[in-house]
Amino acid sequence: MVAKRQISVREFRLADLDDVKELINRTIDVCYNGFYLKEVMNYFDMYNWDGNILKAARDGYIVVVETQGKIVGTGSVIGDTILRVFIDPGHQKQGLGRVIMNELERRAAANGVKILQLRALANARKFYESLGYLTVDRGLVEVDNSRHLEYYQMEKKLK
Repeated sequence: MVAKRQISVREFRLADLDDVKELINRTIDVCYNGFYLKEVMNYFDMYNWDGNILKAARDGYIVVVETQGKIVGTGSVIGDTILRVFIDPGHQKQGLGRVIMNELERRAAANGVKILQLRALANARKFYESLGYLTVDRGLVEVDNSRHLEYYQMEKKLK
């Protein structure tokens, strides 16, 4: 795990948009390319466009994790739903995802959220389970050419 003195967690600023977008795109390219079909990869690009990131900042909040002045992680919450949790591939498996999730959960609880939900892809399901999230359903998102993206609907009761 990255030592706490080496990282900072803060709220997203408009000036972070390009860095957050680049982080998301890089993470998707490195971690998902070859695992998902082209149509699914195109869906990820469309879902994570600038306007949707800014909507999350406007309608909820986004946090970023920095180390040495560089954004290496992000996550957001709108209402009772967590969205777009990404850790730079070179910084994964160091506890940063847990840091982001703890901050998102803390902020959601402070805003009165009792049950927090998210949609997890297969590769992230075990991570969320390790944080106490339970799978309550499975779903499909239709993408181009009658292809589908499978996800797990998960939730956690907050204290």
